[in-house]
Amino acid sequence: MSQKTRAPRMPIEVRREQVLDSALRIICARGYAAANMEAIARETGVAKTVVYDAYGNRENLLRALLEREERHLLASLEVPPDAGLVEWVEHGLRTVRENPAEWRLLLAPAEGTPDLVREHVDSGRAVVLAYLRELLAPLHPPDLELTARAVLAAAERAALDVLDGEIEPERYVEFVRRILS
Repeated sequence: MSQKTRAPRMPIEVRREQVLDSALRIICARGYAAANMEAIARETGVAKTVVYDAYGNRENLLRALLEREERHLLASLEVPPDAGLVEWVEHGLRTVRENPAEWRLLLAPAEGTPDLVREHVDSGRAVVLAYLRELLAPLHPPDLELTARAVLAAAERAALDVLDGEIEPERYVEFVRRILS
């Protein structure tokens, strides 16, 4: 009779990150519905109780995952204060290409996505929108709010196009350069 090998004991902080990584892989491959505590435990290689000890319940786990990914993605959108819109687009689309799973998680939520996810996506959009207002203000557009919203919508579309491999980031960067010249 073979015995199950137990995963080595690790600090809870390390285990939490592993659990979140596993949840992200499952969600990206099979959607949110597939990311239950048992599947996440299997993917992580631990007992289900370890996942519950780390997060308590699925909602807390999803919240932690979204907060982590949102922090990474929002930080990845920051450009130096003297950078302009072209640099922001170029930098942003490069991060989309480098981190496709994380971007897909927030930009292309699948059907059946929990409300919690949609709330996080909306709050992330509000942060990016505020950042765009600051970035665009020196250009003195006729309506700063509408311009920021239009740029955000176009940026999301560009990110999805890059994720789907439909349009290369360089094409969007050149497009923005031409519009601004």
